[in-house]
Amino acid sequence: MTDTAAPGGAPTPSHPVLAATLADITTRLRQNKFLNEQHVSQGIVLPILAELGWNTRDTSVVWPEFQTGEGRVDFALCHPPSKPAVFVEVKQVGRAEDAVAVRQALGYAFHCGAPFVVLTDGRTWNFYLPAEQGDYADRRVCRIDLYERSTSEAAEDFQRYLSRANVESGKSLEAAKTEFHNRKRRLQARGAIPEAWRELVKRRDGGLIEILLRAVESEVGFRPEADDISDFLGNLHASTLPDQRSDGPSIAPRPGPAPDSSRRRRGTGRRANRLLLLGREYSCSSAQEAMVIVLRELANSDPSFLERCARHLGAQGRTHRYIGRTPEELCPHREDLRKHYKKLSGGWLVSTYVSNTGKRRIINMAAEVAGLKFGKDIVVEF
Repeated sequence: MTDTAAPGGAPTPSHPVLAATLADITTRLRQNKFLNEQHVSQGIVLPILAELGWNTRDTSVVWPEFQTGEGRVDFALCHPPSKPAVFVEVKQVGRAEDAVAVRQALGYAFHCGAPFVVLTDGRTWNFYLPAEQGDYADRRVCRIDLYERSTSEAAEDFQRYLSRANVESGKSLEAAKTEFHNRKRRLQARGAIPEAWRELVKRRDGGLIEILLRAVESEVGFRPEADDISDFLGNLHASTLPDQRSDGPSIAPRPGPAPDSSRRRRGTGRRANRLLLLGREYSCSSAQEAMVIVLRELANSDPSFLERCARHLGAQGRTHRYIGRTPEELCPHREDLRKHYKKLSGGWLVSTYVSNTGKRRIINMAAEVAGLKFGKDIVVEF
């Protein structure tokens, strides 16, 4: 984002008029002034499009209720006139990331060949490339939340992806595709890290051995034998790559500390569930109880915590939301799952129709929203 300096050194936004419009819209959003899709269209979408250079009075350029053959899209931004370049689908506030709405909007665009889709509820704006590969989340290239972003930052992204000049020149589509492919390459590279690590360990790479030699020397003040490092890597290779054996000698493991009997279930050999939150230990009978305790305790110290959790991308599963205000919001398409929830503070609910792995992810998300470190500030064992 590029800002210009105002007198006295204070930064001013590059698009001050658009930023002012966004600030006014955000204020009215917080006052619940937009009660339905028509309010969002008239009071938010059209004013923003006008600031971005679109002639909202020319229906061949900003085409309302565009018929796709599969259904109607709220607005088609056309270039040349009457040829859709961007579809803008409008939803009621709070519905910008509804899975059915996303699938429907991308389906309309794919059917008509529109290369770019915007799905918005006025507050949240999601930008998608419908023709790219991957699930719906993968095809999203930008997300603007007017509650979370500064108006100057939001204005920059609106200009980049939705200004008439950039749409007509092709720059907006080019920027979106660049973002998509950069993200895809990053995900591919990240996914290759475990295999690259296993290969280094398997080959007992000399560079890796040297790194460990230096690390041990830094820790204890003198270097171990290179053969001991090599043996360790061989043993590590055997333990991390199933059905393969190291041909090197193994290092006998050091005996560990005796198990803490106070953390085992009475009458069994299994460890009890345990939750440590900001230094305080809680006993809990299940992963579900641990999840609920974390959400309730963090909400008690921050009234906005659960709302911020609900906006987090991690609060949306494939079939339902994890945090919401009503059972219907949690499970809009599965009535049989709506009974699976626990009440939190402030009228919020958390879905309990989640695997233990999913509950751990929710706790991890809660830590991120609260600015805590999972595994340090919040420790769970179940």
